[in-house]
Amino acid sequence: MKKLLKLIAAAFLFILCLRIHVSAANTEYVRDDYGQLSASEINELNELAAKVSDAHHAGVYVRVMPNMENYLSIEEYSEAVYRNEAMGYGDTIDGILLILDMDTRSFDIFVPHGGLSETAFGTYAREKMADKVVNGYLRYDDYAGGFSNYIAIADEYYSYAEAGTPISVSFDPEREAEEAAAKERREEAEKAAKTGATAGVPPIVALLSCLVMKSRNKTTGIKKEADDYIAKNGIRLINRSDRFLYRTESRTKIVRDDDRGGSGGSFHSSSSSFGSHTSGHF
Repeated sequence: MKKLLKLIAAAFLFILCLRIHVSAANTEYVRDDYGQLSASEINELNELAAKVSDAHHAGVYVRVMPNMENYLSIEEYSEAVYRNEAMGYGDTIDGILLILDMDTRSFDIFVPHGGLSETAFGTYAREKMADKVVNGYLRYDDYAGGFSNYIAIADEYYSYAEAGTPISVSFDPEREAEEAAAKERREEAEKAAKTGATAGVPPIVALLSCLVMKSRNKTTGIKKEADDYIAKNGIRLINRSDRFLYRTESRTKIVRDDDRGGSGGSFHSSSSSFGSHTSGHF
């Protein structure tokens, strides 16, 4: 009986150690030091990120910072924040960080080497995420929407990686679906054009017949001015005024200069001894 109790205690201790091993060192997944998010938005995003992080044993982090302090690049800054705040899961400190520098409107998506995140977020996947999150939300100052979308994409990409099919140039279900839809639209347009080529003959014949009949019934000598229809000395006009039944407006689009300090949503990818980056401006 004592041996059985010892075995149960040992098993319980082992399970407890496993739980501690796979837990995130830093569970503050979303933090806004600049003030773009409300308290309710931060709580909601933290709950969402915690669920995704626990499901995949990889931390999904967001940091909104006023500036990069004394760091020379957003890439150096994101690595320093990831290290200093002890982010990530397990020995590989597995996770992904989206960090914003509001002073220069710079962003970086950082993934450390060695864990599931490195597999799930290769260059193609990170740049696809940047296109959706940065160009789709952040450049329009929709931070809550952008961060929510970022967490949802992280969940999706982790799931693909766990299934052995990480998002990449050779495997992108969304791109394949878009290409299939575009192909279907082209085929429908070609089919409609071929059908219209035969169906359009009778209307063309009818149009030509109408033009011939119109040419036979031309009215000659049509006057261009109203005064031409008044007999000489036939009427005396005291007041004359012009009334315009139509008017034409010309509008020119005003292009607003983007002086945010960024390049309007452009980004690039790089790597270091610590991890991989996709960064740019928003």
